Amino acid sequence: MPREGHAELVAELFKSAVELAPEHRATFLDEQCGSNRKLRAELESLFRAEDRAGQFMERPAADVVARTFSREGAFGAGQVVDGYEIVSLIGKGGMGEVYLAQDRRVRRQVALKLVRGGIDRETMARRFQREQELLAGLNHPNIAQLYDTGVTEDGIPYFVMEHVEGTRLDQFVEQRALGLNERLVLFRKLCAAVAYAHQNLVIHRDIKPGNIRVTPAGEPKLLDFGIAKLFDEMAADPAEQTVTMDRMLTPDYASPEQVRGERITTSTDVYSLGVVLYELLTGTKPHRLTSRRPEEITRTITEQAPPRPSSTAGPNARSLRGDLDNIVLMAMRKEPERRYRSTGQFAEDIDRYLEGRPVIARKDTFAYRAGKFIKRNKVAVAAAVLVFLSLAGGIIVASYEARRAQRRFDEVRRLANSLMFEIHDSVQDLQGSTPTRRLIVERALQYLDSLSQDGGTDSSLQLELATAYEKVGDIQGNPYTANLGDTEGALASYRKANAIRAGLSKGGAATMEARLQLARNYRAIGDIMELKGDVAECLKNYRNSLAIIEQLAALHPQEMAVQTELARAYETLGDGLSRTDEHGERLRAYQQTVSIRQALIQQTPDDLRQERGAAVAYMKVAGVAGVEKSEAVANMKRAISIFEKLTAADPQNARARRDLGYAHYQFGRILAAADDHAGALASRQLALQFRREIAAQDARNQQARFDLATAYGELAESYARVNAPRDALEHARQSLELLNDLTASDPANAVYRRNLGLCYERLARPLGQLAEDEGTPPSERLRLWQEARGWYQKALELFADLRDRGALMPSDAGQIENFRAQVAAADRAIAKLAPE
Repeated sequence: MPREGHAELVAELFKSAVELAPEHRATFLDEQCGSNRKLRAELESLFRAEDRAGQFMERPAADVVARTFSREGAFGAGQVVDGYEIVSLIGKGGMGEVYLAQDRRVRRQVALKLVRGGIDRETMARRFQREQELLAGLNHPNIAQLYDTGVTEDGIPYFVMEHVEGTRLDQFVEQRALGLNERLVLFRKLCAAVAYAHQNLVIHRDIKPGNIRVTPAGEPKLLDFGIAKLFDEMAADPAEQTVTMDRMLTPDYASPEQVRGERITTSTDVYSLGVVLYELLTGTKPHRLTSRRPEEITRTITEQAPPRPSSTAGPNARSLRGDLDNIVLMAMRKEPERRYRSTGQFAEDIDRYLEGRPVIARKDTFAYRAGKFIKRNKVAVAAAVLVFLSLAGGIIVASYEARRAQRRFDEVRRLANSLMFEIHDSVQDLQGSTPTRRLIVERALQYLDSLSQDGGTDSSLQLELATAYEKVGDIQGNPYTANLGDTEGALASYRKANAIRAGLSKGGAATMEARLQLARNYRAIGDIMELKGDVAECLKNYRNSLAIIEQLAALHPQEMAVQTELARAYETLGDGLSRTDEHGERLRAYQQTVSIRQALIQQTPDDLRQERGAAVAYMKVAGVAGVEKSEAVANMKRAISIFEKLTAADPQNARARRDLGYAHYQFGRILAAADDHAGALASRQLALQFRREIAAQDARNQQARFDLATAYGELAESYARVNAPRDALEHARQSLELLNDLTASDPANAVYRRNLGLCYERLARPLGQLAEDEGTPPSERLRLWQEARGWYQKALELFADLRDRGALMPSDAGQIENFRAQVAAADRAIAKLAPE
């Protein structure tokens, strides 16, 4: 049976009983301890200690119990735990201690949560490794970031999280005396954060005011997101326990399925949010837990209906009566399937109320009340049913079959989501897992496809289907993630998702998050059109994405998530414009990105994600044609400095290492354009080092292989520029081998084909340099020129084909004439060397 931590239970019972007269304590213990002799003995021992110590009550009872059942803080100020210097103890609870600490690597303050208990080091490390990347990937302004996890040398597990300066939610609204609508707007932001986490496959499981802090600027922050899952899983796995571990829940905010130990879903968080909203609106908790005995907690939470908020709100009762009563109670329904389908739908109902529109929540139907009546009066109803059984037989059979079909529908839907999220995400970081990931998600897609034919207008099912299509598209050909190089397949999948999301967004009633998802989908389609060389369609989709986000930014100017997406949209448009001659518009788009990122960094100076975004923007400003060399070099050095900081903060982060490698690659291009060929060579050597490491981790990751091919190619160019033709040939051949494989596997990818043409030139140039060496015998010079001429001719033909297909970049228009001239020069050299 789920229960709170033992120390907390003893502390709470002791505080309740210590002020009772001694003659009344026995009755109290009978009521609260029942048959739990161990609990009663512990309390009686504390009472005896209290009677002996005359000064006992001069200290708070909670402090006495804490000293009895838990040790002092494990660390003192100045101690260092895996690179984190302890500043002070923030708080202590049943799980352990929370410290304010200084991260020595990136010079920021963090919250270090020390987890008490007998969990062995190997078990904790295994669980943390599986969950850390998913939790650390949550990127939302209203969610406190998880930076790190680990186990100390003494075997004590810990979390390192963003340190949030702020006030508890319930205290904040009271201190500021917020009005009803102000409280609802604040709560709406919490819903948006939870909805974002759910879309990223993370359930909080322990939402309560104590896990929510509000900053002085009025921004709520959710703490401990997803951490409860780690401890629930270990508590449920006897094979991995070394001590008994209590389930992570807080009874006042726990859902019926949690206290029963049943499956946790996103609906669990919906329930807890409903309890938080109840307390925000009324100042009281919906359930009166008069006992902490597990069976009493379970009975109260699962069987007792909470009073309507308006009946407990005192002076505010009139404003809560009606819609708000229905909204809160719908979120808190005992049956998960009868609550809001998602946190997004819950938030949408809040929006409807604030805008004066009809809400989704409705009163219970007659059918539902009748069902409850039948369950309470089984004997009497059974007698009445016998009278009508012969007439109602057909109806009963039909109803049974309908319920059976619904159960089957729900089971298949759960299986599809398990494949798509839980199983897929558990293998996505394994080396060589890309083909397996595609098989898993495509199987889930087949299930969802079949369900969508029977699901009618179920919008939540349609959103799941759109998400599945996008996941398949990412695996097939997203150029910014591990992919299989199937550009056409990725485009088809993204367009299917787009059709669903666009259809659900019609009519202007779509939520902010739904519109953001549609904007991201347009961006994904634009990325694929860029790969195909269709510049017009690429820019069209990028502009569609930007237009949606600009509208949202105008409506929600303080939403950091929207501002972050706006910065990304301008940056993406700038990338698309690199395929055109619009250098001025491209520079303005990147400068907009820099401006937004700098403003966001001022709001959240410790947010490394915003710093990364700014570094990318600096790098892209540096690469725009026409930017002064000094300005370009300064921006690149600024970007590299930030990427080095991020890599040092998390050396195992593959994305951070890829960013740093790309920055050196881009710096090499800028230095080469400025004729600093020695500097370009050094930068490109560093880029190759990073890209070799990343490509070695997954041989089937086409994006990593393409990055490696371009690194070899750029380095070949630099060696040729510093007159090292043999080194240039060696690296160009490495590039050619990779590009031949990539182009063969994805013929529709114009970016692969363009780089293949450049590789032909990089093979030809050092061959010509060797042929011009006076020390080379004439026969060998002739052979070298003939081979060089062949590569120049292949480059000419490939670029001419790209031009004819409309996939040639404007900046490459002069390459065709250049290759033609190189072929002619090779012909002249061959004519001079050819025997009569």
